[in-house]
Amino acid sequence: MSEKKTKKVNDFFMYKNDILCVEDVSIINITNNIKTPFYVYSTASLRRRYIDLATSLNSIKHSLYFSVKSNSNLAVLRVLSLLGSGMDVVSGGEYLRAQKAGVPGYKVVFSGVGKTTSELDFAIKKKILLINVESESELKNIINLSKNKKTEVNVGIRLNPNVNAQTIGKISTGRMQDKFGLNFKD
Repeated sequence: MSEKKTKKVNDFFMYKNDILCVEDVSIINITNNIKTPFYVYSTASLRRRYIDLATSLNSIKHSLYFSVKSNSNLAVLRVLSLLGSGMDVVSGGEYLRAQKAGVPGYKVVFSGVGKTTSELDFAIKKKILLINVESESELKNIINLSKNKKTEVNVGIRLNPNVNAQTIGKISTGRMQDKFGLNFKD
């Protein structure tokens, strides 16, 4: 009789007899039932990590927002929504995914550059929590749209603090000359 070997990767991913298992389900069994390649997520792990993070912040007033850009999988978004997470979106399409996952508009932050007038109009109609502004022209657009709708809109203004993170010049953000956000003078 052979001895079973178990090597824990974390609470929900482990090797059993050199076979990766997720929540006690063998990856081999999964590959026999669905096409490859694929991504595997652990709902239990996602819940645990979210609760750990939220609990660690209990001593301060906080809100958690998941970046839909980082993972737009509806099942992942649904789990986070059920746990109370808001969503950070960068397009109308991402907003629709968040909505489909059950996230109400008042728990959505609209970030990102290049927001179209129709996306801003849509965000205002849906009464999202906040629009993060990247430029003066975007702010003026939001003001005009909100005046036409006779509604107030919460905005956050992305300021460049003139800090150089010393990354690759073409992708750098935070310096006065960088393309995203406003500088303090403006």
